[in-house]
Amino acid sequence: MELAAIQQALTAEKLDGWLFYDFRQSNPIAYNVLSLSKAELYTRRWFYLVPVRETPTALVSAVESHVLRSLPGTRRVFRTWQEMQAYLKELLRPGMRIAMEYSPLNAIPYMSRVDGGTIDLIRSFGIEVVSSANIAQRFEAQLTGEQVASHREAGQRIIAAKDILFKELGDRLRANQPLDEYSVQQRFLTLLQQAGTVPDIPHVAVNANASNPHYESTAANHSPIQRGDLILFDFWAHLPDPGAIYADYTWMAFAGTSEEIPHQPVEGRQVDDVTRAVIAEVGYADYFIHRTGHNIGTVVHGNGANLDNYETQDDRVLLPNTCCSVEPGIYLPEFGIRSEVNLLVFEHDAEITGVPPQQEITPLL
Repeated sequence: MELAAIQQALTAEKLDGWLFYDFRQSNPIAYNVLSLSKAELYTRRWFYLVPVRETPTALVSAVESHVLRSLPGTRRVFRTWQEMQAYLKELLRPGMRIAMEYSPLNAIPYMSRVDGGTIDLIRSFGIEVVSSANIAQRFEAQLTGEQVASHREAGQRIIAAKDILFKELGDRLRANQPLDEYSVQQRFLTLLQQAGTVPDIPHVAVNANASNPHYESTAANHSPIQRGDLILFDFWAHLPDPGAIYADYTWMAFAGTSEEIPHQPVEGRQVDDVTRAVIAEVGYADYFIHRTGHNIGTVVHGNGANLDNYETQDDRVLLPNTCCSVEPGIYLPEFGIRSEVNLLVFEHDAEITGVPPQQEITPLL
């Protein structure tokens, strides 16, 4: 348990304390943040209050007075429900803002670990209960430097395993050898293990099976992989070291050549709609006041399809071997911002020029 860090986080969030509560290990966040062993027996309610500055207090049942002994601070042992409530009332002063594993309107179910009745009880003491969601992730989600490195290394290894698998699948397709989801899944699992990672069973899903995000082929239930099929590969693993972080990726493959991949023609106005939707979603639709881009040829504003469903309704298809600008902008009264790259459209793919694209404003000093 990182008491100083918890109290610093409480200060930053302007909270008076963090009240951890659990009944029969129903609150895994409490166990993780407090570094509690889950091997012990927990059959009764317990509370642990970490005030923003004072010493923490544990409130435990007389039936299991041994629990929470690893935590710093004072201990109060209750025998009855009346004693439990009385001790809580002593600890919690009216008007305090206390974090608990609660999410208003159950907006984040991962954080809704304290039952509604317990929330009612704490509020009955004149306490403002706020969600611990933001503060908890400081201790649950932020990685150490070693963990960041473990994620990168795991990622490199499982991508390399994917590359080996894809080459093998290409060889087998060229040789007209039979393939199916389950045999490919098992081969992928072996490659991930041989890469020195600890994988879960990867997902290999063909065509309509890939429409089920959690589809998993089995020895009894799987589909063949044939020429012309679209295949989804979802794979994740971590290094075998304690505290190692997962890498988790999804790749798509086509059982054929790039020339055989079906392509849906794209109109200029469709690109504009997609781009504009991104800006609208964050509330700036009224400040994006021009088309997304224009055709480029021997003159800067060419006569091919523009990326436009705003100033005009350009339903022309983006043809192979054409070039256009992609330049969304947001123009506020105080300032305007625009980013622009160019796009070369080819028969089977596209190329961005003017790379690397700008990711942030460039300081000149």
